[in-house]
Amino acid sequence: MGKTEKVSGMRKIIAERMSDSWHVSPRVVYTLSVDMTKPLAYIDKLNQGKEDKSKKVTVNHILMRACADAMKEYEYVNSSFADNTITIHDEINIGLAVAVEKGLIVPNIKDVGSKSIDEIAETVNDLVYRARNNKLNLDEIEGGTFTITNLGMMGIENFSPIINQPEVAILAVNKIIDTPVAEDGQIVIRPKMNLNFVADHRVIDGAYAARYIKTVKEILENL
Repeated sequence: MGKTEKVSGMRKIIAERMSDSWHVSPRVVYTLSVDMTKPLAYIDKLNQGKEDKSKKVTVNHILMRACADAMKEYEYVNSSFADNTITIHDEINIGLAVAVEKGLIVPNIKDVGSKSIDEIAETVNDLVYRARNNKLNLDEIEGGTFTITNLGMMGIENFSPIINQPEVAILAVNKIIDTPVAEDGQIVIRPKMNLNFVADHRVIDGAYAARYIKTVKEILENL
């Protein structure tokens, strides 16, 4: 007989919430590839002269801003569904999934749409540090309206995350891969990254979801 573990605490909460979401939300995954040439150059530019790691900008931070900017046009992505009611939120509060010991926690950045990239970076870096050291306040893990989860640094090229209820969408971020592409009749190598946008079809229809994630892609590729 193998080892058994009684499920409790954080793992029990995660199990209950993920199971509820799996059965409640009719989700569809929309995948596209982003050319990260300009975003990576933009990140390098923003990080020039920054020695303090707590202030450094990463892909997660520019994605948060791009997602928030796109939500200004596609407001249903920044909504929630509960009691047969859709609530479109005034503020864009984006959560970032953070792996912690024996679980996962999603601190969220309040009012992302009003923050600069540097402000987003400092806020996120602080939240991630405190999440991993069990020092978050309740307000910092409540009130999220959209979630981003990134497994790219672990080599994952495609995955389909479960929506964080009562939110109606989540974005999966994958590994950046040097990829041969055809440009003007020539083969060149570009850093490409898959984004998997998972949407609740009760609120977000296919064409709406496709236009939203295409807008995110355009924002990133034109930084």
